[in-house]
Amino acid sequence: MTVRKFNYTKFVIFIIVVISIIVGIVVGITKVVSHVKYTKSYEYRLLTLGYDEEETNTLIHKLSESRLEELLKRKVDSNIVSFVTEKYFIYENLDKYLEYKKNNRDYTNTEVVAIINTEANVEWLDNMKLTDTSKGDLMLVNRIYGLASDYQPEDIVTVPTKFAYSNVKLKNSILENIENLVDDAANEGYTFVVSMGYRTYKEQKNLYNSYAKSYGKSEADEYVARPGHSEYETGLSFDLEPYKYKKKVKNIKDSDEYKWLRENAYKYGFIFRFEADKKNLTKFSEDPWRLRYVGIDASTMIYNENICFEEYYAYFVNRGE
Repeated sequence: MTVRKFNYTKFVIFIIVVISIIVGIVVGITKVVSHVKYTKSYEYRLLTLGYDEEETNTLIHKLSESRLEELLKRKVDSNIVSFVTEKYFIYENLDKYLEYKKNNRDYTNTEVVAIINTEANVEWLDNMKLTDTSKGDLMLVNRIYGLASDYQPEDIVTVPTKFAYSNVKLKNSILENIENLVDDAANEGYTFVVSMGYRTYKEQKNLYNSYAKSYGKSEADEYVARPGHSEYETGLSFDLEPYKYKKKVKNIKDSDEYKWLRENAYKYGFIFRFEADKKNLTKFSEDPWRLRYVGIDASTMIYNENICFEEYYAYFVNRGE
């Protein structure tokens, strides 16, 4: 009987072949699984829909999964990508952005976003809403959002005559900020006084009716808020004017007093409420000495970003950001 000698070389080759086959099968399965998984990815689906690689990366980076799912049900539109990249883009307003841009092509996307977010495109007389007073110091009162006729803010007090003309009233909670501002200004040689403050609904109504009677409702709506729609009724808004100027100037915005206030009011929680370059959003003419308390965090953001309160409210307050 002949005993065959074990052939190690053939055995090794056999093992290598078996391992290679197994590896090949595993790699193949892995590739199939990866491909199936990739076809379910947002990258694949967006590319397949028609967006290019750069647009796809932008959309994935900017939008949540739920928003991407909604987007995949739409037709490809590069305008969507351009709006998504806007700093104050709000997805819920997307269709409004697109529609407004289609009818107003001269506006930049940034302008369109600001207009839609602040509802500056809305005919306010037909769309007035009740102010959400639960927002406290950040409540929005403007041409659209109004206070109920029986609304009365808490802690309204008379401002000490050291800081205001006689019988000017405001919320007690903001007095310390005003006093600190006025005192710090005085230390640098600037004298300010609160010249106008809280008004009741009835007082605002009488003022508006008187102005409308003299100049017509159209002009009244540009300079005087309708009752319920004036921030003076919150006790958070007031006029802070120089008691006297260091030197006379033709344009008050050229005065040292205005420049100082411009550079420092936000540090105390105050913003300039109605500015010339934001009239298209607020719909009120410029009021250079009109301030509004919003708190230091909000005032700092508004100052640094050069946005108006309507813009801030739409993006950071109303959305809960």
